[in-house]
Amino acid sequence: MTSPDSPHQEMNTIIHHGLRRDLDRLEVVLATPLPDQQREAVCDHVAWVLDYLHHHHVGEDEGVWPRTLAKRPDLASMVDEMEAEHHVLADASDGLRAAALAYRSDGSDAARLAMADAVARMKAATLPHLEHEEQVAMPLVVETLDDDDWAYLEKHHFRVGLSLSQEAELFMWLLDDLDERRATIAKSQLPRPVCWAFSAIFGPRYDRGAARRWGSLAGSRS
Repeated sequence: MTSPDSPHQEMNTIIHHGLRRDLDRLEVVLATPLPDQQREAVCDHVAWVLDYLHHHHVGEDEGVWPRTLAKRPDLASMVDEMEAEHHVLADASDGLRAAALAYRSDGSDAARLAMADAVARMKAATLPHLEHEEQVAMPLVVETLDDDDWAYLEKHHFRVGLSLSQEAELFMWLLDDLDERRATIAKSQLPRPVCWAFSAIFGPRYDRGAARRWGSLAGSRS
């Protein structure tokens, strides 16, 4: 079984860091009107993040939770709580996606404020769930699953359907504004040549996109 401080649990918190970071940035940039290019870049990025969030949650709902319950059926109530929170998050995600689509085509203050409200609702649904998962669910999961389980989940759930360029883009997103310790953990999940290639080929493109959407809020990749 994996230990409570396993890289699997660390990677989960790294993904959560990306969600928290971008929700905070959205809150700031939507406080004032945006130039057209930035507005479109922000809205396109929101759609990307929500697509990835859906992919991640499907991996948990269809992979992590059933595999955990197969070994620990006594954790059924915990899994029920996680799945219920995912449903709440899905509703908030749908609202944010619709608001971002509307603001992308209509740069009015009314559309901007509607998107800001949708971000606030998304944060209200997301932040308690992330805390709950980190503090309660993931420690139990990593105590239950072994390395073979995680290898299966990565292959059949978390990486399935992702192209090489999509994996690279996700990797750059994870490294955005990440502290050195967690960046080292994230990089250790890939062979060193792949990590180098992703950073060299896709890193500059990610940085340009981050600058377009976040302006002075754009962080540096670790």
